[in-house]
Amino acid sequence: LYLEIIDPALYVYRFAAHMDLGEKANAVGMTALRVVGRMSRDWMVAGRRPAGICAAALLIASRAHGFDRGKEDVTSVLRVCGMTVGKRVKEFEDTPSAHLTLEQFSTVDIASE
Repeated sequence: LYLEIIDPALYVYRFAAHMDLGEKANAVGMTALRVVGRMSRDWMVAGRRPAGICAAALLIASRAHGFDRGKEDVTSVLRVCGMTVGKRVKEFEDTPSAHLTLEQFSTVDIASE
């Protein structure tokens, strides 16, 4: 049995639209895509369900843009367990990307880190 690997980035904009982010939905989506890219680079995506990765990326991105969102906000939209989101966020905290400001995160190239 062969199953295609699904890229979590495919879900980012779809679920960002359901999070009541208003005019900043596109900016949050772009930041979440960068988070997914950096998670992928750090091998956090391998063996994980795409919805959990997408939920953590959207949570991180929405907080970075000043929204007061909790795990329950993304879990209700993406229908994943809150512990899963918490674990992915914790794993991301251990990467060099987590220590960048939003401006640095948006401008620093993934390969140059």
